[in-house]
Amino acid sequence: MKHHYWEPPIALYLFLGGLAGGILFLAAIFNSFVVPGYAEVFALPVLVSLVCVAIGCVFLVVDLGQPGVFWRVWTTSKSIIKWGATFLVIAAVFALLFLLAFIGDAWPIFAGLSGLLKPAADFFLIVAGFFGLCIMMYTGIMLSTLKAHAFWATPALPVLFTISAISTGCAAIVLSIGGWPAAMTLESLVVSEIVLEILHVVDIVLVVAELIVLLTMVLSFAGAGNETAKAAARRWVKGSYAGLFWVGMVGLGLVVPLVMYIGGGHSAAATLVAPILVLCGGCLLRFMVVNTDDRAEIPGENRYYNRLAKNDAEFITKWTYGDNQF
Repeated sequence: MKHHYWEPPIALYLFLGGLAGGILFLAAIFNSFVVPGYAEVFALPVLVSLVCVAIGCVFLVVDLGQPGVFWRVWTTSKSIIKWGATFLVIAAVFALLFLLAFIGDAWPIFAGLSGLLKPAADFFLIVAGFFGLCIMMYTGIMLSTLKAHAFWATPALPVLFTISAISTGCAAIVLSIGGWPAAMTLESLVVSEIVLEILHVVDIVLVVAELIVLLTMVLSFAGAGNETAKAAARRWVKGSYAGLFWVGMVGLGLVVPLVMYIGGGHSAAATLVAPILVLCGGCLLRFMVVNTDDRAEIPGENRYYNRLAKNDAEFITKWTYGDNQF
């Protein structure tokens, strides 16, 4: 059954939320265990994550249909969206506190506030990173709990979305580390280079893992899933989505960046083109998964939809409120 109630804004929200979570999680890990004491080099990546959260929340609130009562998300005890919204708010608050701890380096007017917050900057980033991890897992878990949608209801989906979120987080940090408002010093440049070298290797591993999980999930559904999941997966493998899947997602989004990472060294292909392709591939993945919202038909449902009046039916176009023509 294909009636799409999951619109493109939800796919973009899932992508931006996962991307923000990946950035915060990786920044917290690197700042705590790899290059402690140089948190300022992650200021711009954290700013990027905040922008992603803000844009994603706007799309989510708008897609709810009644933006003015978005707060009801927190009053519905059984709503899984409540948990995602809570994770986003907490991560955003602590990410903002972390950013404010270094904003005074670029804007002296905020020097006093930055001086007050800077001693706790590492703590702010750890909290933001933890809830960033929660956001990454949530984006896949939210869809996998919807059992009526056979293509989503698999433990592989949260794993796939989490790996993809960390991979896109790697790509975003590669493109932004060490930028404003961090001061451009020799130490910051050396630290940024160390982080870039490690992220280069990490993203190779993540791209390979994502490729394995993605192909395993889709091909297993295409061969052995129930009829609904099988039809959806076969549309990816050899149907109307085949071009987007094999060329866009697998080819340009995973295999080409992997080749660039392995053979590109410090070239523009490995440090600029490959991360951009990874980001595009991660976004395409969410759009394709969300649009594949097939579910088994409820008895009588198709007959009901077929009997509904068309949008251009004469009585609909001519009737006005309060006008009784019969």
